[in-house]
Amino acid sequence: MQTIDLRSDFLAHPSDAMYAAAQAARDSRCFGLREDPWQRGLEARAAEMLAMEDALVFPTCSMANTTALLLAAEPGSRVLTQPDAHVLVSEAGAGAALGGLVLTPVGGVEPEPELAAMPPLAAWSTALAAGHDAQRPAVRLCVLENTHNRSGGIPLPPEYVDAVTASARAHGVRLHLDGARLFNAAQALGLPLARLTRGFDTVSLSLNKSLGAPIAAVLAGSRVLIERALVIRQRLGGGIRPTGPASAATLAALDDLGHFAQVQDLAGRLAAGLDRCAALDVLPVALRTNIVIARVRAPESASRMITRLAAKGLLAIALDEQRIRFVVYRGIDAAQIERAIAIAGALGPAS
Repeated sequence: MQTIDLRSDFLAHPSDAMYAAAQAARDSRCFGLREDPWQRGLEARAAEMLAMEDALVFPTCSMANTTALLLAAEPGSRVLTQPDAHVLVSEAGAGAALGGLVLTPVGGVEPEPELAAMPPLAAWSTALAAGHDAQRPAVRLCVLENTHNRSGGIPLPPEYVDAVTASARAHGVRLHLDGARLFNAAQALGLPLARLTRGFDTVSLSLNKSLGAPIAAVLAGSRVLIERALVIRQRLGGGIRPTGPASAATLAALDDLGHFAQVQDLAGRLAAGLDRCAALDVLPVALRTNIVIARVRAPESASRMITRLAAKGLLAIALDEQRIRFVVYRGIDAAQIERAIAIAGALGPAS
């Protein structure tokens, strides 16, 4: 039987319309870093959707995040973010290695996923109010990740985000939104993307996750910031060319966003089914997006469990020795979800 791959939503299948758009732009070859008309159209469309002045395409969302950090904070300064945020745990320490930045989780490392996604507002206020001197680094940037990947794809309520951004502004601190899965947050909350980007200086947005787009990401912000981002992107080796066919396909993907509701419904069905499995406990979330995280029951470990699942045709990833992540995306159907549940249910706990 065909393997069901739920390791990540960047495995999403491109649509027929995306292939057709890429074919139509196949002869587009431009030399300049922002010369291609399809790329300019994509950047303008993304900026409009995110309510920003300008946007720039990137080969990865991690590079877009790194660029945002380098734009906002000088070496030796502090960057505040949520515990287990992508910029802390999944970007190879780029902010520290390339920018000399001190990335600090607000409130420390939280064991409860919901608290990791949304540290108490008082913790943000305390961290922002901390003074700096010759021995202590100043806070220059706050980064919020929406949805919060390692908390089970939790979308951040706009009221919470508004409170954090207001507190940062009051202390003269800049703000970046890691919106890698912002489409999923918008679907779950029933809000437009622009409502979720309010108050931020820069926003990164993945376009490959769930959309299956060949342009992986954009970084959006003011025209001045994006002009500076173009230089930083080039320093990081991100000046991709040609961009015409890939940009055309990605533009077509932005015309077809109706699948997010179905994907998140399937994720809910997966969560309910996995929670009935003898070896797993699904982490509850107030609003389900496309990520399901389950804790394995002793004496099983996550690393052993994903090996056993893979042998039966179901792929997932271990976040640590207790938690497994499953991600649903366009191209996964209801029959595959039911088979995934059956595979996990048939294994049972390890002996």
